[in-house]
Amino acid sequence: MAGQAAYVSRLIRTGLGFVVFGIGALVVALGIFPVIRQLPGDRDRHAQRIVHVMFRCWIRFATAIRLLRVTWVNTQRFRDAGPYVVIANHPTLIDVVLIIAHLRQADCVVKTATWRNPFLRRVASGAGYIRNEGGYFLIDTCVERLRQGRWVVLFPEGTRSPANGLAPFHRGAAHVALRSGAPLLPVVITCAPPTLMKGEPWYRVPNRAVQFSVEVGEPISVAASPDAIDSEVSAARELIAEVRELYERRLVHVGG
Repeated sequence: MAGQAAYVSRLIRTGLGFVVFGIGALVVALGIFPVIRQLPGDRDRHAQRIVHVMFRCWIRFATAIRLLRVTWVNTQRFRDAGPYVVIANHPTLIDVVLIIAHLRQADCVVKTATWRNPFLRRVASGAGYIRNEGGYFLIDTCVERLRQGRWVVLFPEGTRSPANGLAPFHRGAAHVALRSGAPLLPVVITCAPPTLMKGEPWYRVPNRAVQFSVEVGEPISVAASPDAIDSEVSAARELIAEVRELYERRLVHVGG
């Protein structure tokens, strides 16, 4: 009986968390972004700062109602001059929220499905985020943003990780780093017990507060991009393999 009551309590709080997030997204998209668009200067940066504040407030709210706890490790690196290609593994639905809560400016690469979500579509477009349509257009867009001194955030797996592992890493992040010369900044995210995984409904809640760890690793410098396309492909393949190996080692260490 007590176990059922605890489950119902967490289910209600989880639903409340999603409702608050959705309301916040609508307020930002419909109430704040139209004002931001009238301001002088870099409107995308203004909008991204608002998203940063919204996500930070939501994390505090979710912590206050005991939905989750977060351990932050080396997040002071998010305050470096940059620019960086921020990469992360993707175990849960809210990984991007955790990252942007500590990044005042971030050009996020978001999947096309986001533009079909009524709560997130206006936020993503209003903040100038990059639609993940693949190919060299995506790479060129990321490189252009980095050359403007901006930070780019993307997930090499392209989707949420499978249970107890990593999906294949795509080479897009490596191509972006090689072409721009911007270092990769790896972020390792863990979640225990697992929740909000790929294909898992929101109402399948764990029996206790979720403990997240967000650890920002040391920047990974890259060599200048080779002139030949086939050389760049080879360099990108080697770089992303090294990055994946780094994540495998780190996740095994954390799990142990």
